[in-house]
Amino acid sequence: MNSEVNSQISSIVISVVIPFYGDKQDLACCLNGLQNQNFDYPFEVIVVESGNDQEVKQLINSIPNVILISSNSLMYPGKARNLGVLNSKSNLLAFTDADCVPSSTWVFKIFSSLKDGNEIVIGPIINLYPFHPIASVDNLLQFPDFQKHRPSNNISHFPACNLGITKGLFIKTGGFPEQVETGEDVKFSESAIRICKGKIIFNPQIVIHHSGRKNFTGFMKHNESLGFYRGYLNLKISSKQNKFRSSWLYSLLFGFKRLIYISVRTMQWNPIGIVRIIFYFPFLILGLSAWTKGFWKGNQKLLKEHT
Repeated sequence: MNSEVNSQISSIVISVVIPFYGDKQDLACCLNGLQNQNFDYPFEVIVVESGNDQEVKQLINSIPNVILISSNSLMYPGKARNLGVLNSKSNLLAFTDADCVPSSTWVFKIFSSLKDGNEIVIGPIINLYPFHPIASVDNLLQFPDFQKHRPSNNISHFPACNLGITKGLFIKTGGFPEQVETGEDVKFSESAIRICKGKIIFNPQIVIHHSGRKNFTGFMKHNESLGFYRGYLNLKISSKQNKFRSSWLYSLLFGFKRLIYISVRTMQWNPIGIVRIIFYFPFLILGLSAWTKGFWKGNQKLLKEHT
């Protein structure tokens, strides 16, 4: 591993951690958004990259106050985030992903919300490409609970692409699970919410714009992976539901339940989004079919390991 720092920063008030493996153009847009923050205090940006890519180093070298941590081996997002925290200077942490573009007040709103006594702060995840059918559906399938007008109560989980957290709480959780490709943020969030004792807030002004998969093949693979880890990691599945999970019908019904859930949440918190659901319905069904297939595979693997 190696670490490169563009410039010395003193009195860092918040550390932003970004795991990266993939599209360098996405990363450039994300970093550009962080360079254009309306924030008067010094903060650091830590990019944790898998692949040791020279082009990524050149990109980072062109941007002030960004730390690059590189690995020759592939790191899953959880491990990359944990490594970023290990190298951070502040007691306040913010997380986003390389395919996200933060709003201009993102750092300020996370900082002020944490300074107000909250231990976890989250916000809306908005589609960066609202007129792209695949990207729109990809976002819809991933983030139905994080639309702009959702209430701040009954938060049972959160994604890591739009998150602020105190380092003290992060350390208490033990960090993100490191050996899973996706779903690590849901496992982490369950632990963090249990420990924080209600010091969590949904702030509608903490806005991230998320790209989503724009390629159909990538979209299908991604949603199958999301479904697989939902089943394999036993995420948000009750003990009552567990006894039916060996059946393909169970997975099919779970996928149908998810369609209803997404539709209801959209009607509650973003009614105009129903138009998008209707217009892009064929892509929604294809994405859900991939998710259901992955969910069934994840259930089968989990059952096999426990027999």
